Amino acid sequence: MRKLLYLVKYALPIALLFTLGVVLFSPDRNRDADTVIYATYADIKDWDPASAFSLEVLTLANIYEPLVYYSPGNGEDPIRPALAKDWSVSDDGLVWTFLLRDGVRFHDGTELTAEAAKLSLERTISLGQGGAYIWSAVDSIHAPDRLTLEIHTTYPAPIDLIASSQYAAYIYSPQAAENGSEWFNTGKAAGTGPYRLRQWVRNQQIVLEKNSDYWGGWQENQINRVIFKIVRESATQVQLILAGEADFVSLVPLDLLDALAKQGSIHVDYIPSWKNSQFLINTSKTPTDNLHFRKALIHSWDYNAVVQEIYADSADVSRGIIPKSLWGHDDRLPTPVFDLELAKRHLEASEIPPAERKISISYIASSLAYQSAAELFQSNLAKIGIQAELQPGPWGTIWSAAKSQETAPNLISMTWWPTYATPSDWLIGLFRTESPANFNLSYYSNSHYDALVDAGLKLEATDRSTAVRKYHEAQQLLVHDAVAVFYADLKERIVYRSDLSGVDSNPAYNAVFFHKLKRSPAKDD
Repeated sequence: MRKLLYLVKYALPIALLFTLGVVLFSPDRNRDADTVIYATYADIKDWDPASAFSLEVLTLANIYEPLVYYSPGNGEDPIRPALAKDWSVSDDGLVWTFLLRDGVRFHDGTELTAEAAKLSLERTISLGQGGAYIWSAVDSIHAPDRLTLEIHTTYPAPIDLIASSQYAAYIYSPQAAENGSEWFNTGKAAGTGPYRLRQWVRNQQIVLEKNSDYWGGWQENQINRVIFKIVRESATQVQLILAGEADFVSLVPLDLLDALAKQGSIHVDYIPSWKNSQFLINTSKTPTDNLHFRKALIHSWDYNAVVQEIYADSADVSRGIIPKSLWGHDDRLPTPVFDLELAKRHLEASEIPPAERKISISYIASSLAYQSAAELFQSNLAKIGIQAELQPGPWGTIWSAAKSQETAPNLISMTWWPTYATPSDWLIGLFRTESPANFNLSYYSNSHYDALVDAGLKLEATDRSTAVRKYHEAQQLLVHDAVAVFYADLKERIVYRSDLSGVDSNPAYNAVFFHKLKRSPAKDD
């Protein structure tokens, strides 16, 4: 019945677009074949590559580059060259040496040198924002000659892995670094990547253009221009790709994926993913500061219904915060249980008076999956006597509110993907004690937990098995303390026009690398 109601409420109105598409829409053949249009639901909030830490990666990953990239299917060693063509580590694990490519230039014409890379990383570390914590092991950075970069650490750390991060590892022009965050956030950029930032019209579009001097070179039929259109409505995004007016869309109701896949002009790919979704529970705000009350919430979430019906089996039920496909996941964690009777028992054990059993739930308004899951959750909570107020909104708005305890909700939607390929990214980024709050929106603070994840981080390079044991214990604490509703390990879906080839399936990066794409030449009618 819930499935039927979901289809009636959301899928049918949008499905009418397929009928309309037959009559009204035909692919836009007048658009340049070397241009890709990507419909995304959110604008850039931070243009500074040192501090950007969210959806900005979609754009920044095509403007900037790190020293190295991570490629899970790249044989035994998943690290491959980027701006560094070779690297090594000292016997004691404390000095990493990177040999940079010669002849690379930033978009402002400045030459890439070891000194430029040093200044870039030092600025990122000193700002201490976004994902800068990944460099916590760094003691000093040196440039002994024009193309040699040395990173000295206080303990053996996997700097090659850290340097492959999709956040806080970009190398940018020293002149841009000197100009600072204010300069970046007027819509300026100076990386070494295949695309330059050409235009930013706030809340409307971003235009990237081919960097003709790109060190990686160019071939026939590659993409010379990328336009990100800010389109917050899923129905509009579906309309655009059906009409051939968008090449990629980011918001497609799950019930329409099969119908889109049957369109000969559209591909729907399911690729490996380290993304997962949860609702973070504010552990310091009444009434969710009560452990039994939080456990009542945990057992009021219908996990199987959400995954099977709302996510249409494009996800698996989570067990804890680390995706099951990533190293370090604790497969001994129990599968969460939907049990309203058990939830009632925890609610009574909380001793919170019935009049105070009220919570607020914030989620991204443009996501029908979030909305449907939250509405189902609201209905289940009402059955046990908890009143839930739903507060949908744009990500930037609800995130800003959640970072202040005065305006934070009791629960907030969160979909996480890794800064780099390590369990510590979830464990530190979301739950280590943080002040002021950035992504620890559950306001969880546990000194034992903090010590476990810090210890695991320091052991990753030298004793991974012990690091994993530390991470397992930390995951068990999170489940015991009911800090979030962990409900979905996601299967990444990419919806794009079928005349494009070269779409990457790397779970380490939440971006499309447009330089890898080619468009098939149009056929004459």
